[in-house]
Amino acid sequence: IYKATNVNGLIAMAIGTGITILVQSSSITTSVLTPFVGLGVIQLEQMLPLTLGANIGTTITGLLAAMVSDNVDALQVALCHLFFNISGIVIWYPIPIMRRVPLRGARALGRATRRSRLVPPIYIIVVFFVIPL
Repeated sequence: IYKATNVNGLIAMAIGTGITILVQSSSITTSVLTPFVGLGVIQLEQMLPLTLGANIGTTITGLLAAMVSDNVDALQVALCHLFFNISGIVIWYPIPIMRRVPLRGARALGRATRRSRLVPPIYIIVVFFVIPL
């Protein structure tokens, strides 16, 4: 798996996009790859472009649904979703210093999780329930 994922970042994004288009869920793509990072089979730096590609791939379902409807608003929302994800890639991936931000965050969360099993549920509660308030 290491050799298969040790490719150029743009190719890895295309692979992540393709896998996600096939399964129609970036959550599945990311959830399948995350344990491999934890086991050391894939490096975190290799996972980042795959995840970014998965974020692009997940927009394809919305685009397909919007294209078969006669609703212009649906297409507009689907395109906004696509361009929002592309903007995230443009901000976080091309500049190596910017790549360090999510990678360091992932490493810090991994270290904290190793110390205490309470960290993931607390993180989820804070990020998805407390912060949005």
